[in-house]
Amino acid sequence: MAHSELNTDMVLAAIRDHGAAAYDVLVKKFPSDAVIAGFTDAARSGFTTFGVAVHLAELTDKGSKRLAG
Repeated sequence: MAHSELNTDMVLAAIRDHGAAAYDVLVKKFPSDAVIAGFTDAARSGFTTFGVAVHLAELTDKGSKRLAG
């Protein structure tokens, strides 16, 4: 079964909806390397921030605004 490509909005929505469990939710549908790349891209774009690991991200104000807008 083919999956749609993971995008930034999907990563941000998963973080909003699942918090620290967002990675676990996404890897059920997408390859781990794609999920980590999505989290990394979101962080580099300023949509998320993280402390110890990129997959333990929280939304920044910029990320929240992107989802709302």
